[in-house]
Amino acid sequence: MKMDGQKAALPRVGLFACFSGGSNTGSLTGMAALEVMRRLGSDAVGVCSLPAIPNEVPRQSGLVRKIRKIVVMDGCHNACARQLLAGVGIKPDVYLNLENDLGIVKKGPFTSLEFTDQEVHIVAEALVRIIMEGADKAETLGQRRQA
Repeated sequence: MKMDGQKAALPRVGLFACFSGGSNTGSLTGMAALEVMRRLGSDAVGVCSLPAIPNEVPRQSGLVRKIRKIVVMDGCHNACARQLLAGVGIKPDVYLNLENDLGIVKKGPFTSLEFTDQEVHIVAEALVRIIMEGADKAETLGQRRQA
């Protein structure tokens, strides 16, 4: 664990989650992302700031370019996270959509807390599988942009 004043190591996998909190599936993306980080540790996976990248926050943008594998997770068919990142030229190595890929039904606006621990577990397990499959094989975003 990082202590005050110490730099955190760059994770092998950068995880962008919708985590809108506006619906059950938006909340689920964030809860599962945090659970995966707890399970695998911050050296393996880091949750990246979704709003920082389209807003071109220099430190966050620079760090994301160095991460070897980018995983993007959306809660529903609107694919907000994927579209926001595509707008600044970031294409994920792996994409997971809870509605389309896992069959988790979006209940609509203001259903932020209407998910179960079992659903968090299902999403976290899917993410762990994705992350463990070839996490060290992908090039960094900077290398992908140069190609």
